[in-house]
Amino acid sequence: MALIQETWYSERHIRGLNIPGYTLFSAGGIDTPRACILPRNETDWMLPGFSCRDLVAVLMKYNEDGAERRLVVCSAYLPYDSEDPTPSKEFEEIVRYCEGENLYLVIGCDSNAHRSVWGSTILNDRWEALVEFINSSNMEILNQGNEPTFYSGCRLEVVDITLGSFALLESITSWEVSSQPSLSDHRHILFTL
Repeated sequence: MALIQETWYSERHIRGLNIPGYTLFSAGGIDTPRACILPRNETDWMLPGFSCRDLVAVLMKYNEDGAERRLVVCSAYLPYDSEDPTPSKEFEEIVRYCEGENLYLVIGCDSNAHRSVWGSTILNDRWEALVEFINSSNMEILNQGNEPTFYSGCRLEVVDITLGSFALLESITSWEVSSQPSLSDHRHILFTL
């Protein structure tokens, strides 16, 4: 299974993602969703109790060595201008739910947090609470290297992080920032599960 992480889409981008053979998941009834997941598998379903404007969670099933596995894939946007501490309540809830249900979890996250741990060249105040939360969970940062994930004019930065459950660490390989155009100021992040 190959997954592509692109964690922030404008409403225009999301409306344009009606692609035959794929199912678009984003929080319903929201004028400007900032997170979505576009899987190819028809047996995936959204977890609506954990999905909102800035977070979408989808339960997927796949086979590994002849055994059926369940995986929650999550797209998360952590707003740079939020007055609430990072991560959001919904972000924390999906991580705790997956821990409690013993579900594998992968999160593609536009963190808007800058920290050298995931390759940022500058620091901001948002990283501390996020790293503290990650350290208190069974999640690990999967980013490798310091290739910028965000390009905007002359600004290059690593703000997109990929998190994975400890149990998945050996199964996730080939994490990289794609050099292919993404039609966004964020670049696609590729990895294989």
